[in-house]
Amino acid sequence: AGKLPDFLKEYSSAFLWVYALFIAGIIFLEEKNPDRTIAWVMVLVLLPVLGFVLYLFFGPDIRRRSSFRKLKRKRKRIPAGISAAGSTPRNSKSRDETEMKTAAMLSKSARARLSRGNSVRMLLNGGETFAEILEVLLQAEKYIHIEYYSIANDEIGKKIRDILVKKAYEGVAVKVIYDSVGSWSLGKKYVNSLKNAGVGVHSFLPVSFPRLRRDLNFRNHRKIIVVDGKVGFMGGLNIGDMYILGDPSMGFWRDTHVKIEGPAVHCLDEIFREDWVFCDKAPFSGYPLEPLPANGDSSVQIVASGPDSNWKSILQGYFSLITNARRSVWLCTPYLVPGESLVMALTVAAMSGIDVRVMIPHKTDHALVYWASLSNVEELLKAGVKVYRYEKGFIHSKILIADGSSVSVGTANFDARSLEINFEVQAFIYDVSVANEFTRAFLDDLQESSQFRLHDWMKRPFTNRVLESGARLWSSQL
Repeated sequence: AGKLPDFLKEYSSAFLWVYALFIAGIIFLEEKNPDRTIAWVMVLVLLPVLGFVLYLFFGPDIRRRSSFRKLKRKRKRIPAGISAAGSTPRNSKSRDETEMKTAAMLSKSARARLSRGNSVRMLLNGGETFAEILEVLLQAEKYIHIEYYSIANDEIGKKIRDILVKKAYEGVAVKVIYDSVGSWSLGKKYVNSLKNAGVGVHSFLPVSFPRLRRDLNFRNHRKIIVVDGKVGFMGGLNIGDMYILGDPSMGFWRDTHVKIEGPAVHCLDEIFREDWVFCDKAPFSGYPLEPLPANGDSSVQIVASGPDSNWKSILQGYFSLITNARRSVWLCTPYLVPGESLVMALTVAAMSGIDVRVMIPHKTDHALVYWASLSNVEELLKAGVKVYRYEKGFIHSKILIADGSSVSVGTANFDARSLEINFEVQAFIYDVSVANEFTRAFLDDLQESSQFRLHDWMKRPFTNRVLESGARLWSSQL
C-alpha cells in the first residue's frame, strides 16, 4: 500500500529526464544573461509545474520574434543623424567632452539624432503637467499623437478624452496608442467614444488567449504626446487622477515630466509613428514631418529602446553618463534593481571621488521590487554612495543628472524590466540651465528625504536581510 505502480514510476522518471533536458536547453541555448539563467533555473527546479508555465509566458527571448524584427527593419529605414523631415544636425564642438561621448555613443547604439535648438521645460508632478497638457491639446490645429502605458477612465482621463473627441470633430487628426496591460481597466465604452468620433485607436500588443504566451511580458511603457509636430511631452506620469491627487495607499505622488519644443519633437513623433505602423499593420497616413526652426538652447537626444532594439540603449546611456562623469552623478528612481553593470558604475564613480547620490522611495507599490532595491543599498553605501529615502509620499521620477550639465529623464526605471524588456523612451538633455532646474528640484526632494547611514543599515533586522536576499534572486526578472 502507498507504492506507485511501475508504469507511473517509469512515467515520472521520463518526465524528470525531459524536464532536466529542458533546463539544460535554457542554460545553453536560450539565455545569454547568467543572472537571468540562474533565476530561471531556480524557478524551474523549485516550482516544476508552475515554473514551466511561468517560463513559457515570461522567459523566451522576444528579440527572436519575427514581428519585432519587422519593427526593427522599419527603424533602420531612417539613417542615423537624419530626422524624418530630412534635416541634419549642424556640426559643432561641445564644451563638455562627457556629453559628446554619450551623444556619440547613443547615435550609434539607438540611432538617436542629436537635435540642437530645443526648448525644454521641466514639469513637476501631475497638477502642473496635466494643466500644461490640456492647454496644448486645446490649441491643436493639425494632429494629436498620444501613446501611453496607462490611461485611466477617471476625471483627468475623461477630460483628455473629451478634448480628443472635440478636436476630432473639428477636423484634427487624432491617434491614440495605449498598452493593453497597463490600461486593462480602460473599458470599451471609453475606447468606443473615441473611435465613434473618428479618433484612431490601437491597443499595443493586445493580450488574448492565442497570443497570451507571446505578448504578455513585453509592454509599452512609453508616455508620449505630440501636438502638430511642434510640441512634445514625455516623462514618468501616466494618465490618471492618482498622479494629481495622490495614491490612496502611498499618498503624495512625486513625478517629473518635460515639455519639449523644437526639432527634438520630431524624434518623439517618429517613435510614435513607428509604433503606430506596428499596431496598424499598414503604412502611416498622416501629416508629414516638416522642418522646425530652433526654439531654444538645449541639445536633446530622444532614445527609444525595447525588445526590437539591437542594443540596450537607455542602459548604455545611463552607463555612459555615470562612467564619464567627472564631478557628480545624482540619480532618482522608484526602483533600484539595475543589474551588476550599473551598480558597478555607481560604486566605481563614488570610489573615484565623484559625488554620487541615489534617491529611492520609502513607500512602495511593489513589495518584491522594494526589497530587491534595498538589497543594493549596502554595497552602494560601502562604496561611498549617498543613498536617500524619499518620505513625503511615493517618488516615481526617473532622472539622472551628471556633472550638473546633462540630464536623462523619461519612462525608464533603473531596473531590468525597463532597461531590457519593455518599450521605453528617454530624453538625454545637454544644457546647463535645464540641468540646474533638475538639480534644484533634486535638492528640494532631499529636504523630504532621510539619508541611509551605513552603521545603522548594518544593524537592520535579520528578517529584512532574508527578504532582501530572497527578492534579489529575482532581480533579473523585475
